[in-house]
Amino acid sequence: MPQAIPFGDPRWLKDRKPMYAPKDAEHIDRAAIVVCGGGDPFAEYRDARNLCNFAGKEADFFIGNDMIGAFPDYATHALTLHPDKLSHWQGIRRKNGFPTAGMQFWSHRPYSGVNHYTRDWSGSTGLFCVKVARELGYKHVILCGVHMSPTSGHFVRKVDWKDCANFMRGWQLRLDNLRPYVRSFGGWTREELGCPTLEWISSPIVDEHPEPAPPGYFNGGLKA
Repeated sequence: MPQAIPFGDPRWLKDRKPMYAPKDAEHIDRAAIVVCGGGDPFAEYRDARNLCNFAGKEADFFIGNDMIGAFPDYATHALTLHPDKLSHWQGIRRKNGFPTAGMQFWSHRPYSGVNHYTRDWSGSTGLFCVKVARELGYKHVILCGVHMSPTSGHFVRKVDWKDCANFMRGWQLRLDNLRPYVRSFGGWTREELGCPTLEWISSPIVDEHPEPAPPGYFNGGLKA
């Protein structure tokens, strides 16, 4: 069994490159690890990354909102439903010296600094990350910090999420289609979707609920 590598260890960053393969029925045998939201997403990310490491499965990272500036490892995709704040988070990331080469920036509408856009599912940024991952063909999606629980507390602001119930409706409409492909380390999403396990991450999954590719994504997307 491979040895777990500590969070932020340069060995984890070595030789990691962006991966943008064409989408087809058996497109991705990689995991999508979503990191944002409440609780301690960094601890959950360590668990998710080590789980993939133990299973011998490569992973790509989807980071949302404040995590764009706070996530120290390489991330393939950065996503937000607040594109007006994107330049602020990008500036924090550059100031922190975190890797940015090849990172793709997503939102739900065209905006300066956004490479790609697709409509959201009205479930806040966490569900938007899931939507993009599913549209790109990922069949193992792991949620870190995406609890959808009002008392988990934001990882930066440490406050309760008063509007949580409004965004849960977007998840509830799609739970049946997400259950085979999405797992969560905490909160309401863990209760509804289950916790990621070695058996699940190692299992082949036939995609019976494919999502259409984002508009223009495999034709170069939008200009930043």
